[in-house]
Amino acid sequence: MNKEANLRVENDTSPVADQSFMITISEEVLLLIFHYDNGCANYELSPRSVRGMIACALLLDLCEQNRVKIDQGSLVIINPAPTGYSFLDCVLSRVGKNAIRYDANDWISHLYTDADAIQNELTELLVNRGILAHRSGGRYFVMGSHNFTSNNGRPSRDVRRRIAGILLCEETPTPRDMMIINLISVYGLWNDLVDETVMNVITPRIDDIVRGDMISRSVINLIESGLRI
Repeated sequence: MNKEANLRVENDTSPVADQSFMITISEEVLLLIFHYDNGCANYELSPRSVRGMIACALLLDLCEQNRVKIDQGSLVIINPAPTGYSFLDCVLSRVGKNAIRYDANDWISHLYTDADAIQNELTELLVNRGILAHRSGGRYFVMGSHNFTSNNGRPSRDVRRRIAGILLCEETPTPRDMMIINLISVYGLWNDLVDETVMNVITPRIDDIVRGDMISRSVINLIESGLRI
């Protein structure tokens, strides 16, 4: 494994970005899925895992923006107002319509099926915002470091640097960070982010964070239960 892809903390001497970006959980998850060295989606992840991560990230975005909540194993719409993100508004609309005509398993199946198209939309969005650069052969490269703004208005570092600080320096994770760490753990993305020797050290820290995150655990259970039926 190329050491440049490993999770680590370094002195960040990158210039501050000229513009702050409002970035969603779905976009940050997609950035984690991309292999920074070869510009492609992580080859160690199965297509099912990638689709599962995208589907979960979409629902976590809607939870973070107070549009839906998980209640006793069911998804409940608490605010149908548009989010301003076309890919999230499409999901919210579909959940709302299907909640009337179908059970949860149907819209979970639709969401999982749509994950590839949504991944393409997210990729193009990141390109248009200057976060990814498109290269020939379907490859994409991250354009340096950016300073982002999360949907709660708080400044946010690049997702890989944030996770490094949380796991190696024991910085306090936000609810969003806990959700993302939970997704990485469930869908087996650590191998691309962390050397095995480092993994042995940070596993107890990961376990503590995962145990404290109820929201993404509920979303993951909902998605995975629906896909098994």
